[in-house]
Amino acid sequence: MLAAQLRAVAGIAFAIVMFTALFRVSIGVTGQVGLPLALTAGVSASGGLLLYSTLPAGSRQTASRQTGTRNAPRDRALLKPRALALPLAALLAHVALLVATGLTSSPDSRGRYRVLAVADATSGSAATPYPGWYYGVPLMLVTLVLAGTALLALRRIAGTPALPDPRMAALDRRWREISARVVLRLATGALLGYCGGTAALAGQAMVNVAWHDAGGHLQPLLALGIATGALGVLLAVAGVVLLVLAARGALTIRSGARTPRPAAARAPRTAARAPHPAKGPADQ
Repeated sequence: MLAAQLRAVAGIAFAIVMFTALFRVSIGVTGQVGLPLALTAGVSASGGLLLYSTLPAGSRQTASRQTGTRNAPRDRALLKPRALALPLAALLAHVALLVATGLTSSPDSRGRYRVLAVADATSGSAATPYPGWYYGVPLMLVTLVLAGTALLALRRIAGTPALPDPRMAALDRRWREISARVVLRLATGALLGYCGGTAALAGQAMVNVAWHDAGGHLQPLLALGIATGALGVLLAVAGVVLLVLAARGALTIRSGARTPRPAAARAPRTAARAPHPAKGPADQ
């Protein structure tokens, strides 16, 4: 069990180390106006999930005896569509937001689409940074890579026993349920963090454009910017909370696997009810 837990801990530790290293490098990179820094979190999370997927789970001979057609339906039940709904919604929302900001962006002096500009016959206003195509295309690629590595980790969990000993089949089932929850929280937290950061940056640019507009005809844009920025902050906070929960689940997976599920604890009491015996002549 300790060896199985080290896989999850190693993946999270590798993601943290990778984030720290890339963060220091991205700060020193000049001329990219924050693009390397924006890609750091997604690349680090993808690296941690990829390492988790490639680390061996245990004895191959014992694992081969454990896997087979008998366990196939049970393994597929780990990947329920309902559990994938939230990360898929976060992925689609982030891609849609990046496309929308890309379509409304304008080029800066060097031709990079990272400016929000609004102008008419009498006045004009512009603000930067804005998540246009310059940031949007790399962020979409990193988002897709993150989703792919999360799906790879989930497939590894569903197809490979974490505790290959056949005597630990029930414990292995619970272990992999918790592991799948940790991966989903990690991927969802990273996606929500990215979506929230993009929305907050776009909302700030909208507020700046509307605030510096002399004609005052951009007041609807001011309200939209405030709402978008506030929603972005809430999504980013929710993403951080999910990342903390994922790290906590990985560190406490052994105690969590030993704790029975509430539904399983209630099942014996429900099944233990016996029918009342029929009344005989003496009872009547």
